[in-house]
Amino acid sequence: MDKLTLTALLDEDKEMVLSNLKGDVALSAAQTTLEKAVDRLMYRYAEACDDPSLRESAQHILQAIKNTLPVMDAVGEARTWNRQAKSSKTRLSLGLMAVALLVAGVVLVLASVLGVLIGGRFRGPLAFLQALLPAVLGCGALYWAGIQSARPAKRPGAQEEAVRTEFLTDGEKAWHCLRGAVLQADGQLERIRQGNALRAQKASEISDGGKLDPEALELFSELLETAYAAGDEGSRESASAIRFYLHNAGIDVVDYTAGRESWFEFLPSNRPGTMRPALVSDGKLIKKGMASK
Repeated sequence: MDKLTLTALLDEDKEMVLSNLKGDVALSAAQTTLEKAVDRLMYRYAEACDDPSLRESAQHILQAIKNTLPVMDAVGEARTWNRQAKSSKTRLSLGLMAVALLVAGVVLVLASVLGVLIGGRFRGPLAFLQALLPAVLGCGALYWAGIQSARPAKRPGAQEEAVRTEFLTDGEKAWHCLRGAVLQADGQLERIRQGNALRAQKASEISDGGKLDPEALELFSELLETAYAAGDEGSRESASAIRFYLHNAGIDVVDYTAGRESWFEFLPSNRPGTMRPALVSDGKLIKKGMASK
């Protein structure tokens, strides 16, 4: 069975994720799509993984990825929109110029009317012609006063408010951002898996070695090799004492005999025999011996 990885699970959802990303290219929609993809990945990995420590580690790593999704790195296009605000109400604005024109227009029109009423008694039709010019000027002043008062005032910052920039997501870029983050997560999980396997192996070695750790086994193996090499009475007594101690610890000291070749390493020699005995616990080899053929 292939090793379970987050990347393999994510690749199974590639078509679905890309379809959702292309369906709505807004950044907010892309953020939601990628977050849902991470949630689904977290759920599927938790179901498929048998190792509790890896499940917990994957959950923490994927949650960190979800909280830091690099969506801005997936921007493919930026659109700028120009909006023109429409006002439903027309408000009169009587500025200084509009008031001056209004007053001047009213004065000129009244002056022309009064000139006709007063001067007409004495000069007849000529008074009407003399009053015509002030009347025309007054009407013109009133017209411009109306234009000035009806013109909308400019608001500060109106130009800036009329421009809006929209960022659009590139679906392929967003997918590769997510997949790159998941690949890094797989690397972290692999290191955790290797660490767990190494700790389990050491624990197994200690368990297989009875009550002794690997360092002690190595020491006793070297002492036995030295005693076997010496071959005198004192060395044989030392070897016997080590045998007895190891036996009480659940470890047997085994010399080379025919049929036990797998428990020994061999060196060429004129005298065949055991150079360093093998160490065995419950029928399982825990330290190879050395012999000569």
